[in-house]
Amino acid sequence: MNIQPQQQPAPIAQAVLVAAAVAAAVPNQSLAQWEVEANALNLQGERRLLLELLRNFHNFNREQCTKLRKEGYSSLSDSINWKFKDIRSLLANLSNRPTTRGGQQFGDRKIKELQALSWFTKDRSSRGLYLDLDLYRQEATQYISFAQIDRQRRSG
Repeated sequence: MNIQPQQQPAPIAQAVLVAAAVAAAVPNQSLAQWEVEANALNLQGERRLLLELLRNFHNFNREQCTKLRKEGYSSLSDSINWKFKDIRSLLANLSNRPTTRGGQQFGDRKIKELQALSWFTKDRSSRGLYLDLDLYRQEATQYISFAQIDRQRRSG
């Protein structure tokens, strides 16, 4: 008897798997969309917190969050090392690139929100303070201004 092995289908890209898992998830009224996505990606700890802040609080879309993770913006502890000008440069570049070439639209507000989050984590860390995300949520608009003032002070 000649038994030939069955061919396995080509592996599907992780992004497609995640999108399929999210789409196939049974709607659960107790889970927010960001939580379903975090569960599908198996995100834990600081990675999960960052996704919650971006998706639930700042209203980034799933594609924007995916692009940020691919570019290395994946956890709150990483945000301490994010540079103000690098955030703007990267996101402006991605926004100008066609989607067929890996582009993703980020408006000026989204760029400022990510810069503010980075400023907040750096400030808290440099002063040896606990990363209080409730405080951040209450004063997020103020942190956008603080980040801009600090950038102007350092460059000028």
